[in-house]
Order: sequence, then C-alpha cells, then structure tokens
Amino acid sequence: MEDNNKNESGLESNKRDHKIEITDIAISKVPFVKYKEIPEEHYKTLQELAKAVLEYSRKRNNCNETAIVYSLDNPDETWNEDEVIAISYGDEHQVKPLGSIQSHHIWYIAKRCVLIILHNHPSLSKVSLQDVSFLFGEASVKMIVVVTNRGSINYIVKTDNYDRIKGMKLFNEATKELTDDSTLKEIQTATDFFLNNCHKAGLIYDDQ
Repeated sequence: MEDNNKNESGLESNKRDHKIEITDIAISKVPFVKYKEIPEEHYKTLQELAKAVLEYSRKRNNCNETAIVYSLDNPDETWNEDEVIAISYGDEHQVKPLGSIQSHHIWYIAKRCVLIILHNHPSLSKVSLQDVSFLFGEASVKMIVVVTNRGSINYIVKTDNYDRIKGMKLFNEATKELTDDSTLKEIQTATDFFLNNCHKAGLIYDDQ
C-alpha cells in the first residue's frame, strides 16, 4: 500500500564538521549506472542529471544541498531544465525537493519520479534515513539517487513487490533506539540495518 498524500518535508542531513567542495574530477567520475527496475533508456539521462546536480550545486548554491526531480514519464534522450526536471536548492544541511514551483508541477503530474539528491557531507555517503522516510511518504517516487560531492552514487528503488507497510515496520525497527542525542555511529548502524534488510519490503539498495 502507498500513501498518495504529498508532503514538503526537507531531506535533512545530520550536521557535521564541514562540507566537501565539488571538483571537476568528482563530476567526471560520476558513473554510468544500469539502475535496477528502471528502463534502460533512462540510464544516460540519469548519469547526466547526477553530474548536473553537482554542477548546479557548485555554480549556483555554494556546494550546498541540491535536489533534482526527474519524471520517468519522459523517456527522451535529452532533457531540458524547464520541461522534464525541476531543481531545488537548500543550505548546507537540508534541501526541500518540493521547494520550487516547477518541482510541484512535475511531482503532481508524473506517475513515476526519480529524486536525485546531493549529499555533501562525508558522513552521509549513503541513502539516509531521512531519504527513506521521504520515499515512503511519496507514492510517485520510484527511486532516490544519492550523489556525493566526490561523485559516487548509491540509490534505493521500489520494485513491483514494494510493500510500504513492511517497509515502515522495518524502518521503525531500525530506528527504535535512536534519539535526538544519538551519535553518528548509532545513526549509521541503524541506516545499515535498514539498507541491508530493505529487500524484505520490496526495495533494492545498490552502491556504486
């Protein structure tokens, strides 16, 4: 079961020491990924968008958190910033994917979306618990892709067997010991537990 209610919660990083500056080398290292559960015709576009999220963050947002919404309903080989994607800019610690008028437009008309998020803290190289929570809350989101400032990619994607109820139970099990005072190690342990077991809820996690 999926919840069709949309929300505007920010995807928030845990505040750590400093962000990593984005370099040309990092952008060039963004890999070509054969995303599971995603049609092949989108692979090249998703690689370009992963590079774009780094470029936009560096040139327009001081290497801060940046998010791109991309609609899988448009399998074109090329993309246009004003037509098939929407960009939202955050600060050093969070970004609201629905932070622009264009993102609202794409989000609400698309049957399937991909959310590409820049995480620019060395401690947040993986899909975060905040990302997972957002995935559960948005029925139209097929996949969340995390790009680090060093150009690596990991992602979590819904399969045809995705079960939101099982996913929420697993999420609650993973986070039951966490508090506002939890350490980075404790948060990472909870994140690892969820990602290592997310297949039980019809999700696939992959690290490139």
